[in-house]
Amino acid sequence: MSLKIDFGENDFAPEETPKAAGGTELMQKWLFSRLDPELRDYFQWIASRKRKLEDKPRLFWVHDLAQDPEVEFLKEQKNMLDFEKIIFVSNWQQYQYGVYLGVPYDHGVVIQHAIDPIPEHNKPKDKISCVYFSTPHRGLEILLPAWRIMKETNKSEAVQNAELNVFSSFKIYDRPHMDEQFRHVYKQAEDMSDVNYHGTVSNEQIREELQKNHIMAYPSVYMETACIAAMEAMSAKCMVVCPNLGALPETCSNFAWMYGYEPNPEKHMAVHAHILGKAIESFWKDETQTLLTLQKTYFDMFYDWELRMNQWTTFLNSLKYKLENP
Repeated sequence: MSLKIDFGENDFAPEETPKAAGGTELMQKWLFSRLDPELRDYFQWIASRKRKLEDKPRLFWVHDLAQDPEVEFLKEQKNMLDFEKIIFVSNWQQYQYGVYLGVPYDHGVVIQHAIDPIPEHNKPKDKISCVYFSTPHRGLEILLPAWRIMKETNKSEAVQNAELNVFSSFKIYDRPHMDEQFRHVYKQAEDMSDVNYHGTVSNEQIREELQKNHIMAYPSVYMETACIAAMEAMSAKCMVVCPNLGALPETCSNFAWMYGYEPNPEKHMAVHAHILGKAIESFWKDETQTLLTLQKTYFDMFYDWELRMNQWTTFLNSLKYKLENP
């Protein structure tokens, strides 16, 4: 079974897609709405895609993997020095850029993502609702068979009554043509009686849905450099079931029901099915609820925008001062 995706030569467009609303676009929107405009405009911001360079101090705010063809230019020192600093979204990502591209630590800085806390709420108690909200190539082809395996092998009442909500489409990146190669996956979700396929919705709607769901089921096969979806899910007191792939261990901070990544798809399905079933059975246990309360407290504090804006403004003002006082 192959889970490879063919992006095609035209899918990495020469310019940013204006209607995209993925993690990179959301973070840029949220940060720029909070930054002092004068400080923001002092720099040229390149968010993952290097195109035209302006005659002002430049920041490369990179969200991509170190193996992405879009960042190979950093192997050349003269290209790397086009930027005053390279801003990473996780320590794992910065390490990868050092290993694969030779980016020295002192030329980078890690400033992690931030979210607005999910409001306090009471979750429905009639059944456990699991949720997947990511593009299909990041784990949906693992999750749907795993869901079926879980239902066949775990006969507990909680598991048998559980439902799965799927929010998945490339429309979130304004690339609907890429959905064509996953039509069979969407059809599979639509044909499963206990699975609800919703396509793509806004981040505001996702935040509302998280209050109705109990568990984020994310059998990721993609090395995330950070994961806003997991941050918001954990702020919503959702359990997160995922592998220890990429920056997920760093993002989830030991709160996730995390298992060792299994590159074999069939084995990954089996492992995820087992762990997800146990998570569903455990959700309403007192000890689980205690941990979820601690989890929300941690995520609401650590990924708080006030904290993160202090880091951003301190970093930017310090860099501006150094540039003006060499």
